[in-house]
Amino acid sequence: FTGILRDLTAEEQENERMLAILSSAVDPIVQINKEGIIQLVNLACCKVFKYLENELLGQNVKILMPEPHASLHDSYLKNYTSTGVKKVLGIGRKLRGRRSDGITFGLYLTLSEARIGEEALFTGIMRDLSVEEEER
Repeated sequence: FTGILRDLTAEEQENERMLAILSSAVDPIVQINKEGIIQLVNLACCKVFKYLENELLGQNVKILMPEPHASLHDSYLKNYTSTGVKKVLGIGRKLRGRRSDGITFGLYLTLSEARIGEEALFTGIMRDLSVEEEER
């Protein structure tokens, strides 16, 4: 029998640190896979979009978008994964989000891609612009 011993304490501390960053972030964060299925959301995302975490995990991210983007989002992802041409990755842009009650609101979205092994994951970090909209 041959085994490898590792000190998991440092790894566990790093995981806890990353989870603390995610859970304490004031801006909504959502991570999806290449099919658009939500893999992770933070508390701010649930609060801003008015969903519980378990209502979002496993759903297509288009649940958070009004039309026409909701209907087109799957094709956006397929286009990128088949061509590799970046149209929105790494670029921030203003658009509309859709809350669980159907109300839309302005947000600023930045998208990035990460790879874990062969798996591509896309992370969206958003800023809720509804307060600024109300002030106008």
